[in-house]
Amino acid sequence: MTLKRAAVQTKGAAAYSALREAILDGRFAPGSRLTGQTLADELGMSLTPVREALRLLATQGLVEHDPHRGTRVAPLAPESIEETYRLRRVLEPMACELAAQHATADDLAEIEAAMSAFASAVDDKRHDDLPELNAILHHRIYAAAQSPLLLEFIDRLWLRIPFQAMSLVRHQEQKTAEHQAVVTAIVGRRRKAAGRAMLQHITNSTQATLARAKAMEGGSDQEVS
Repeated sequence: MTLKRAAVQTKGAAAYSALREAILDGRFAPGSRLTGQTLADELGMSLTPVREALRLLATQGLVEHDPHRGTRVAPLAPESIEETYRLRRVLEPMACELAAQHATADDLAEIEAAMSAFASAVDDKRHDDLPELNAILHHRIYAAAQSPLLLEFIDRLWLRIPFQAMSLVRHQEQKTAEHQAVVTAIVGRRRKAAGRAMLQHITNSTQATLARAKAMEGGSDQEVS
């Protein structure tokens, strides 16, 4: 296991970024034990920033600490995933409707550029780029709603999305079409259509993510070393 950290960040932020990335891309499987000193050695830093990073990850539900069993990557609990997606189905269509109403010309240009970047990555089979480009596209859309509080709620909710259980590689053409339907509706100022398109997109992802999460639970006692 090799962890990477960005030199420009503080040590605590670098440890957090590296550990979160390792959890979300599946290098640290759900249920894996995390040993602070081992992680510190791999990151080339002291134990203090690693502990700070683990505490922050715990507040986001990505790791959990038990006095007897130590710190582990949080299991992909179906009930937690269902709750996360249930809230997504409420807040994100709402943001799309508001974006269709309030987006500026610059917002629309950024949304279309993000859509183009995602579609190009799909066409070029740049699978490793899809998660980041997907997040950028969604964030551009929600920021265009011109509702800072709603954007804050959605950003916090996205911290709990089990990205390690999502697959942006499978059914790529369908996902691109779903994204494009949202973008087209927003650019066309069709509020209800934008909300419906996002609702359909998230609904389609829910069962696939749940099924993948359950399949990943097999390695729940793996130890990170």
